[in-house]
Amino acid sequence: MVTLQVEIDTQIEFKRTLPWWQLLAIGLGAIIGAGIFVLSGQAASRYAGPSVIVSFILTGIIALFSALSFSELGAMMPLAGSVYTYTYAALGEYLAWFIGWNSILLYLFGVMTVTVAWSEYVVKFIYIVSDFNATRAIVQAPFGWNETTEAFYVTGQAINLPAIAITIAITVLLIIGVRETAMVNLVLVVIKIIILLIFIFACCKYVNTKNYDPFFPTNLGSFSEYGVTGMLQASTYVFFAYVG
Repeated sequence: MVTLQVEIDTQIEFKRTLPWWQLLAIGLGAIIGAGIFVLSGQAASRYAGPSVIVSFILTGIIALFSALSFSELGAMMPLAGSVYTYTYAALGEYLAWFIGWNSILLYLFGVMTVTVAWSEYVVKFIYIVSDFNATRAIVQAPFGWNETTEAFYVTGQAINLPAIAITIAITVLLIIGVRETAMVNLVLVVIKIIILLIFIFACCKYVNTKNYDPFFPTNLGSFSEYGVTGMLQASTYVFFAYVG
């Protein structure tokens, strides 16, 4: 019996599309957005108080370890894909199928949160320019969430037009090409960094250090209501700012 074994050695080389500085800008673009401008204030008021600073530091360390883990996986399995590919290679197709659909749900929640935040900015801009309150006309979704009763309620509205328009615009931009998307992202990142620096330096003289005392407000009897545990709860809240 003669066994003929033919080995085909194929090496796939990825084409470098984006330089490192555009990849860095994409990371900054994901971080500097609704998470920084909106969620940071909400986390401070609801959970942590001034200790939200520690929440961001702790969450940043966790995000760093997560990034290093993905870098290690990317070096071990240099294939096109995301967590789906890594799960498929390590644990099989069934778990990869489950993780893939969970990733889609994660992206949907991320897109919805960001587009709704952008929509609110659009409405505020319209109000500043024309003194027209377009909130109830074009922004509210058919259903809303009441944080007091922790239940959904009917808003009486039909659609969030700015959020839909923003989603369509970003989708068209992504279809055009990754390089064009990266350039637009770079421009937006530069604008956001300039705005943040202006805000920081313009408001330095208005900082009241008395507001930092107590740095960890007294816990109100619940895990999420201030204190050290509230700071930890805020960490889970602001993690969205790092993952985009």
